[in-house]
Amino acid sequence: MNYTPRQLDIIRSASNLIGAYGVHGLTIKNLAEAMKFSEPALYRHFKSKDEILRSVILYYKGVMQVQLAPIVSGSAKGIDKLGQLIRFQFGHFKKNPAIVMVIFSETSFQNNKVLSKTVLEIMKQKKILIESIIEFGQKDGSIVSSVDPDQLAIVVMGSMRLNLLHWRLTDFAQDLDEIRADLWKTLKVLLTK
Repeated sequence: MNYTPRQLDIIRSASNLIGAYGVHGLTIKNLAEAMKFSEPALYRHFKSKDEILRSVILYYKGVMQVQLAPIVSGSAKGIDKLGQLIRFQFGHFKKNPAIVMVIFSETSFQNNKVLSKTVLEIMKQKKILIESIIEFGQKDGSIVSSVDPDQLAIVVMGSMRLNLLHWRLTDFAQDLDEIRADLWKTLKVLLTK
């Protein structure tokens, strides 16, 4: 999705508000105040708060896709690609903790079909990406082939999610690099022969 420079400013400001106050702290009034312009001015760029939330989600999805492409298309073995993907993701979240707040706010979206569908599509695409890396690794012999790639992808995604959720619930107090390193050490043992 292409955004105007002003829309990108709004998306970033909305992300900062979500990071500071959670999804419920993002209101058109608060966002307009943070942007230092009127509420009607926001509506010239986005039709609703839900459209802003969806744009935040899609914007960061796009950023991650662009930055993950070289990892996926690289010549590294599957296990190394998976390690690079996890390193990138945790690094991205460390630099942008507000995104973790959005990702783990899907229960706030459960009554909004558009936002729920957007989050579900992103999860499905991420699972397909991880499965493809695992299948690649199974073919090159760097990842155990006796377990279904679908199940391994669930293990990888679930363990990443649990670690990130714990990090968020402890107010980002732990060192995310250490969490990632410990997780990767464990996953590597589980995924290799």
